[in-house]
Amino acid sequence: MAAAAELTALGRCWFWLLVGLQAISVYGAQLSSEACRELGFSSNLLCSSCNLLGQFNLNQLDPFCRQCCQEEAQLETRKLYAGAVLEVCG
Repeated sequence: MAAAAELTALGRCWFWLLVGLQAISVYGAQLSSEACRELGFSSNLLCSSCNLLGQFNLNQLDPFCRQCCQEEAQLETRKLYAGAVLEVCG
C-alpha cells in the first residue's frame, strides 16, 4: 500500500513538473542548466540534436530540448592581413 502511495505522489510530482515546464515553454524562456539536467539533457546539447527527436517519435520533448540547447558556433569570417610584426621581449 505504501508503494502505491509513493508511486501516486511521484506521478503527481512529474505531472506538476511537466505542467510547469509547459507553461515556461509557452513564453519561450530558457531553462536553467539545473532544470535541464533534471530533465536529462546534457549541458553540451547542440540545437541540431533537437532536430533528430522526430525520428524517434519524441516530438513532445522538442520544446524542452530547444530551451536547453546551445546554438552551434557560426563560422567566423577570416581576416587577412598583408603582414605582421613579431616582437620578442627579453
